[in-house]
Amino acid sequence: MRFSHMSRPFLFEKWLSLKYNYHVMEKNKENIKEEVIKIEEVSKTEEVSKITEETAVNAEETEKKKTEESNEAIEKPTKAQRFFNVMDKGGDLFFLNIYFTITCIPIITIGAAITALYTVTNKMVNDKEANVKEQYFEAFKSNFKQSTTIWIVDLIYIAIMYLQYCYVVTSSNDAARYLMVFLGFEFILAAFAIPLQFPLVARYENTTWNLIKNALVFSLAYLGTWFRMFFIWVFPAVLYWLNPKIFIYTWFIWALFLTAFFAYACSVFLVKFYEKLEAPKE
Repeated sequence: MRFSHMSRPFLFEKWLSLKYNYHVMEKNKENIKEEVIKIEEVSKTEEVSKITEETAVNAEETEKKKTEESNEAIEKPTKAQRFFNVMDKGGDLFFLNIYFTITCIPIITIGAAITALYTVTNKMVNDKEANVKEQYFEAFKSNFKQSTTIWIVDLIYIAIMYLQYCYVVTSSNDAARYLMVFLGFEFILAAFAIPLQFPLVARYENTTWNLIKNALVFSLAYLGTWFRMFFIWVFPAVLYWLNPKIFIYTWFIWALFLTAFFAYACSVFLVKFYEKLEAPKE
């Protein structure tokens, strides 16, 4: 009996402890449920936001693709448009060549005519030509003084070379041999200096001496551009020198179209050359 009286308080305490633990467990379950609900709500919100972001990104990409496709459709000309663009370019080159031929007749104005020719063909390569006649004669007038000065210097230089050549051909002394070597050096100097002179006048404002000097320096620095231009203009001259009959049959083509066409071909290389010169230095 003593044992049973002593165990009642113990059992009661045990029961209270179990009851308390049960309530604690029930409360923890409710807390866990609330946390689970919060987590589910947060995850749903994040999923909704992700779906919204993905939808926005997809919509933006779709709109961007549509814009690019529309721009390509606008920029990409059809075959008919290409044909008419080529014909339009050809017509401009024809009239440009006529203006060039007319302004070259006084001989002394050839420098200004070449500068004006390059001014227009440079714009044609970039599709910036408007009225070819107005652009040509505006460039001819604005660059006349400087281009004519450079042209006169070139003529004097070439005349001196020609006189030296005549002396070398008609003489057989030591002086003629030394002069022949010097004449070769002069020819190389002219070959590098002259091709870029008038394209530089057509593009940049500078003193006459600096333009002549820069033409030589840039020819040496950009040999690819110089060689293309030198070949385009010198090859026909060498061909005519070897067979003068070809010039008799083709001179009118130069007067009507070929000069402007060759200048346009040079401008294709010159535009990239200008971009290199004007690119910002890092």
